[in-house]
Amino acid sequence: MVNDLKYKCSFSTWYPQFVKNSLEAVVLPIPEDVSKYLEEDAFLLPVEATSNVSGVSEWADGSPVEGDSSEDSECQPTFPTFSRKIQDVINDFGAVFVKSNWRTPSDAMWVAPTKTLKCETLEEVYLLLKSSDRISEDLDVLKNCTDNKQSLQTCLVLKRWRDINPSTEFRCFVVKNELIGICQRDVSQYYKHMELEKYDIQRDINTLFLEHVKDRFGLTNYSFDVIRYKKDKVKIVDFGPLDESVTKGTLFTYEELKAHSCDAPEFRFIAEDMGIQPNNTRHYCVPQEINEFFRSASEMSMMDMIRNEVENQDQECQEASET
Repeated sequence: MVNDLKYKCSFSTWYPQFVKNSLEAVVLPIPEDVSKYLEEDAFLLPVEATSNVSGVSEWADGSPVEGDSSEDSECQPTFPTFSRKIQDVINDFGAVFVKSNWRTPSDAMWVAPTKTLKCETLEEVYLLLKSSDRISEDLDVLKNCTDNKQSLQTCLVLKRWRDINPSTEFRCFVVKNELIGICQRDVSQYYKHMELEKYDIQRDINTLFLEHVKDRFGLTNYSFDVIRYKKDKVKIVDFGPLDESVTKGTLFTYEELKAHSCDAPEFRFIAEDMGIQPNNTRHYCVPQEINEFFRSASEMSMMDMIRNEVENQDQECQEASET
């Protein structure tokens, strides 16, 4: 059984209702065999991902691709229908941003050629999903759900990729169906324009809330993220709980929000250049054992290392099938 908080904050639950005011996305239910594959320790990419890149002569990082033999692919997993759906979205959008019901694979960005969540190939999508503990944890929650009206389908969310200026991202806090707090999402930087536009920013976000969100979302206490990419243009990015996990790394504390009593939402931002501040995304880095491997691998790139590991597992699988 999925608790009400998890259910309401799942992208697949809220997106259909707020699609007109959200960033464009496609939600794909993840089949059970794909979920099992993502939870397994073996790091084999599906046949479709490797054959997809071999057909274009280059990998995502620009290095040449050597064709896979049919023998090497015998032990690889294959999800032709699901992979085709992902590829169709990539073809349509050009590039995609990936996440699960609740979270992104931000802890696996170290494995991506661009060091972002931007994916232009099946290879990149599966690499991020397969390398992320955050995605595995979401899958584990959903795996233990029982069939009832609060049950959820495991899903892959593919958003149309857009380069978002961090200075346009804001986190908003709602208590008892009232928007009480707004703050800049990236607290590692000082953005000079926020002081000049603070009233317009506050007004635009509050207008979105009053006209399109208030009393429509399924919880009374929650948070939501938005981007204000230009004046009078605000889009919803995601909804989340209202607890210490979402106030951490922002300019509000959970205790402040619970005690807040102002009529208008308070807008907090870094008002002066105080130097570089901690950035949470930098906490996700290359695992120690892989970092040590790089020190001894001289010129080998991250993608080369992964491909070598995949080829070794292919070979072991082939040898096992012959015995």
